[in-house]
Amino acid sequence: FVAGGHISAHHGLPDVNVFDPATASWQPAPAMTRGRWYPTATTLADGQVLVMGGRDEAGEVVTIPEVWDGSGWRRLTTASLQTDYYPRTFVAPDGRVFYAGEDQPSRWLDVSGRGSWTDGPPRNFSGGRGYGSAVMYAPGKVLYVGGGDPPTNTAETIDLNQPSPKWAYTGSMAFARRQMDATLLPTGDVLVTGGTSGGGFNNPVGAVHAAELWNPTTGVWTTLASNAVRRIYHSTTLLLPDGRVLHAGSGGARHAANERSYELYSPPYLFRGARPTISGVTPAQVQYGETIFVGTPDAATIARVTFIRL
Repeated sequence: FVAGGHISAHHGLPDVNVFDPATASWQPAPAMTRGRWYPTATTLADGQVLVMGGRDEAGEVVTIPEVWDGSGWRRLTTASLQTDYYPRTFVAPDGRVFYAGEDQPSRWLDVSGRGSWTDGPPRNFSGGRGYGSAVMYAPGKVLYVGGGDPPTNTAETIDLNQPSPKWAYTGSMAFARRQMDATLLPTGDVLVTGGTSGGGFNNPVGAVHAAELWNPTTGVWTTLASNAVRRIYHSTTLLLPDGRVLHAGSGGARHAANERSYELYSPPYLFRGARPTISGVTPAQVQYGETIFVGTPDAATIARVTFIRL
């Protein structure tokens, strides 16, 4: 599901398209009310999609979120809020949407009816975490790392399962970074790649090549292998179905080189001996709270199974 797009800098398309991986084909869907350049699309617990943020065809900030129900759009007209590009939004355990930042404070969005906002807890880092990265590393638990200008190496977490959740510092990275990516791995660890320690929007001086891995149990960061290509603004890092990580892109701003290459990273868990196998057939769809059976001849040596929605 792809919402919005690029007309020109700071001017967005209202178009919506859906890609079917089974047929490798695109199908257009009804357009949004206004264009969106750099919005965020968040899948809700019931399969609907919340789209918020970005700028429209005229370059105006779009403050009204919209919800796609599979056939049309519902505007959250009583939930107007100006946000930064690509707002960091996550579905909380109670069904609300948690807006982690980038500016203070974090907020809650109730998407029922026409929508409503309530203030959440402020983060501990006093500056904004613009162009940092946030990831939900476990159900209801969010890590926000890096960002700011000058960039910070600090990171903080929040547990949305608590009655009154509050942000708390965790361990700091070895490198300050902005314009980097944080990617959830099957182990529950978070991999941070790319970015720059240099001040300003997209400073190639201070580009960070070393990857770092955050352990949610200890809060400690471990410095891992370095990639070859400088990847800052417009880079992307994605977990692949085979357990490796795709690290690609960068460029498109302030005369930065457009990097059209990609690199593949094999995390440490791929070097722990033979991989377990799955036998039999697992369900094509799994619902929240459902118990399913996974057959494997290696059950005696498996302590944990993790499903990650791509």
